[in-house]
Amino acid sequence: MLFLLILFWIVLNGKFTWEIFTIGALISAALYLFLYRFVGYSPKRELQLIKRGLKFALYLLILIKEVIVANCKVIYYIYNSKLEVEPRVVSFRKNFKEEHHKVLLAESITLTPGTITVHLEGNRYTVHCLDKEMALGINNSVFVKQLKKMESDIK
Repeated sequence: MLFLLILFWIVLNGKFTWEIFTIGALISAALYLFLYRFVGYSPKRELQLIKRGLKFALYLLILIKEVIVANCKVIYYIYNSKLEVEPRVVSFRKNFKEEHHKVLLAESITLTPGTITVHLEGNRYTVHCLDKEMALGINNSVFVKQLKKMESDIK
């Protein structure tokens, strides 16, 4: 954080001199101490936020991969007219510590082609799947596993 504050100071000044760097370092250090003492900011918390951010970035990569795979499956169903599609409505429960993780799972399911979260109430999800194959293992999907890993950091 201190490094970013100094870097921000230099960017705002538009040039680099040792005088600008020294003044920026002193002001940044004073601001960092203020944040540490009065706002509750700490290097430990900063590291925790970075770890959570990396896990969320990994979640987004997993989501993109799953959307691409599901797109391929839906295209296969569309162009293969001999296949008999068997839609399913599946209900399951998942407990998450954070409310936004519940919503993130519901939205991730909806963003994945061929599935849509029809209802979310408390910990109970109701999902419509285009085919019975898509319904298999939806309650223990890669989304659920990654969200559980993300929650392991929350105290």
